[in-house]
Amino acid sequence: MSDSAVRGHDDASSPRSVRYREKLVPSPGVWLLVGVFGLACFAVGAPINIPVAIVVAVVLAAGLGLLLWSSSPVLEVTDRSLQVGRAHIEREFVGDVEIFRGESARQAAGPQADGRAFMNFRPWVSPLARIQITDPADPTPYWLTNSRHPEELARALGSEERGEDG
Repeated sequence: MSDSAVRGHDDASSPRSVRYREKLVPSPGVWLLVGVFGLACFAVGAPINIPVAIVVAVVLAAGLGLLLWSSSPVLEVTDRSLQVGRAHIEREFVGDVEIFRGESARQAAGPQADGRAFMNFRPWVSPLARIQITDPADPTPYWLTNSRHPEELARALGSEERGEDG
């Protein structure tokens, strides 16, 4: 699947109907840096042996790209649950969603963050969604995660999204 959200997937035969799915893959700028990394590896090895430098550069750049891709977390909302990376919670314990952009996102992720919160950050995605957790047995007050489409995430969770622009 692509890194964009999947919307409106309703398959009655599916045991879990996906309402929203997003993989937080690196932005085009990060992929450009992976290419620059490969060129730098080639430049270091080229004076010694050009064919070996090409192989090393391709292997290292591909390895870095694979690492970035495979470590990109998935946000998924189904009829029954919310998953953010490896964290998972039943939908009945999900409250309101608040959206932050710009300076307010920086404040929400830094000085105003609660140390008990679950946080899922990727530097190549700037909007944040703060998802309230209503489980009385869970000491985590909220989940704070990046999302390229936080309004769609909030709608999939059935929340009246509130936003703060900065």
